[in-house]
Amino acid sequence: MSSNRTARPSLAWSDFLVVHAIARHGSVAKATTPLGMSHATLLRRLEQIETRMQTPLFERVRGQYTLTAAGHEIEQAARAIEPIAMAAETRARGTDPRPSGEVRLNTSSIIATHLLPVVLAQFGTAFPEVRIELSTSRDHVNLRRRDADVALRIADTVPDWLVGRELGLLRFKIYARRSGRTAVPLRDVAELSRQRRWIAFERDAIDQKFDRWLASEVPDAHVVLRVDNFTHAAAMARAGLGIALLPTFIEGSLVDLQPLTAPIAALDTPLWLVTHAELRNVPRIQVMLRAFGPALANRLARMRA
Repeated sequence: MSSNRTARPSLAWSDFLVVHAIARHGSVAKATTPLGMSHATLLRRLEQIETRMQTPLFERVRGQYTLTAAGHEIEQAARAIEPIAMAAETRARGTDPRPSGEVRLNTSSIIATHLLPVVLAQFGTAFPEVRIELSTSRDHVNLRRRDADVALRIADTVPDWLVGRELGLLRFKIYARRSGRTAVPLRDVAELSRQRRWIAFERDAIDQKFDRWLASEVPDAHVVLRVDNFTHAAAMARAGLGIALLPTFIEGSLVDLQPLTAPIAALDTPLWLVTHAELRNVPRIQVMLRAFGPALANRLARMRA
């Protein structure tokens, strides 16, 4: 028996990628490079997708593209499918059909706690034979000595002998324990440095710009506690011991902290996924760069306040 109803056109996987890329970069212009399309072609493609869906997927405000409820559904599906699709592509391309073995991954404890669990769970489903050995440290491990196979580094630049990719920009604010449901007015850093009790890092630490910034902005007499990493600073701020400098991606999970400032532009810092050049063609390292890296970049883009 035939039907007179016309089947509704469905989306191709490439359509999901288009929506995903525009959502991740926040504009059509910035999404053209990763998609390999011209600006005009990408605009036409998005228009075609929305026509097939019979609903807008983005709100356009001064060149910025923000997902609608319908667009969010498409982007979520693309994000869920991406690691599986990359896994299939990697297995199809690689000489080793199933990457396997141990990968030693090093990062900071704040990233391990707040960014990695969901991404590692997705990666483990896509690549069950790749075993991750996760270690955390405040200082950068030495990849030349093979202290780790892959590292996530918070740094403005990385040595040119490392290979990898920039995953996104980390932003930082000053946070305090939330005292009520109403958001407090944002304050100036100079005002906070004179009036509040601070949690800072170790007195002699000067290697990272966060150390140097706190030392220059906060009088020593106003520092009530010193810790050795952002995770400990967050815990102490949550206990009400003082205010602390923290990355903005903690806001989604540490709801008992509230920001006291806008993002501090001077502290904007890229997050890098890097490995030693000699390891770049090892299958289990390749999947870290090609699947784990993009998945983490997507999660960072969603969580950055």
